Amino acid sequence: MQNAMPCEECFYGTPPGRVCVSLLGERMRWFWPELKNQSVLGLGGAVPYLHALGDASTLRIGASFGAMRGEMVLQPGPCCVVDPASLPFEPQRFDRIVLVHALQGRENPLTVLRSAARALKDDGRLLMVVPSRLGGRARLRRTPFARDASFTRPKLRQLLAAAMLRAEQWDEALFLPASQVCHTLRRGRRMDIAGKVLCPGGGSLILVEAVPEMYSALSLPVQRKKGWFARIRTPLAGMVGASGAGKTS
Repeated sequence: MQNAMPCEECFYGTPPGRVCVSLLGERMRWFWPELKNQSVLGLGGAVPYLHALGDASTLRIGASFGAMRGEMVLQPGPCCVVDPASLPFEPQRFDRIVLVHALQGRENPLTVLRSAARALKDDGRLLMVVPSRLGGRARLRRTPFARDASFTRPKLRQLLAAAMLRAEQWDEALFLPASQVCHTLRRGRRMDIAGKVLCPGGGSLILVEAVPEMYSALSLPVQRKKGWFARIRTPLAGMVGASGAGKTS
């Protein structure tokens, strides 16, 4: 007998999962209302959301990572399993790229973003959905988002810049725990509208749209703690010259 799938894995096949897809699909269409004759790549676990983007003229390709292979059955279009560090697409292939659950359990998210940036056209746009670090994952229990890496907006800007991408537009969604927001679509809409008015910045999910920026490749800073004793022993530039002059006189 096969083991039952974890609830996170089958989430998108449940009524709350379908409500979540509808809510986030509406926010994605706010970013990209018109995708006629364009190509869209869904990376990571973005496959369930691709149907919300574009129309019959839109080429939609789902590229899942190995651990998310089960979600691909929800996408009727072309699908494939890829290595996130080396996408099998020619450079500048896609007009739009969507990343959902793409940073799940990955210590170096920069690798995934740089691979995505290489597959994006110069005038293309990338949309990423991640949990907010301000309690986002805690409110998204029993969903795949609970395993995603969480971020703040400043950290996302920094990460995107290191991948030669510039953040342009922001949005947020799911202000209440997923068990309440994803109960019905109408309730989820009302809660999101109220949350943006009453508690801006308090959404469980952050949506950020980014564009290629050739001159924004910034290295991620390395924090080095310097003890108080080391700071005392480090002489200032002026003091070095002064001490040296005193010895030669």
